[in-house]
Amino acid sequence: MNPAPFAILAALFFASAAAAQPNETEAVDDAIACLNITDDGERLSCLEKAAKTLQVTRIVREEEAAAAKENEKANFGLAGVDDKAPDQVAETADDFGAENIPEVRREKENKRLKSINAKIVEIRLNRIGDATVYLENGQVWRQLDSDNKKLVFGNSDRLLTAKVKRGIMGNYMLTVNELRRTIRVERIK
Repeated sequence: MNPAPFAILAALFFASAAAAQPNETEAVDDAIACLNITDDGERLSCLEKAAKTLQVTRIVREEEAAAAKENEKANFGLAGVDDKAPDQVAETADDFGAENIPEVRREKENKRLKSINAKIVEIRLNRIGDATVYLENGQVWRQLDSDNKKLVFGNSDRLLTAKVKRGIMGNYMLTVNELRRTIRVERIK
């Protein structure tokens, strides 16, 4: 069975549920209001309805958080997307100017994705020996011209994995785990 149609249906369900449902605070307020109903049957009915609303609201929130995390992983290292620290982009009016508050900056930096791990599908070396690394997740990383390290392969049949992590000043470092060799890279796809 192809999981794609199911994923599309689930996404549509959660998107429509998110649009149709109140936010979590409103749902809690509705549940609290149910407590003021004197008739036991009506109060129970009201509380059950409020609980179902809270359940759907929580599911939608969790799905949105998971999608945001996947999006962050997919965009890891892309210029123009990933190069801006989360504290440099005001998402709401409350966030505006928060980049100047050290505690807020540290908290957002701690939540920021710092590295990824992936299987290597292919490594191509150009005429001077600089590597372009193709990862299983679709990302492509090219060794910087300024990096003079060379990847040396022994047994070409073995499975290779990579760890890409943020370096200082916006650089990225790719380590071919099995070779124990690290090169400086930029993401090109």
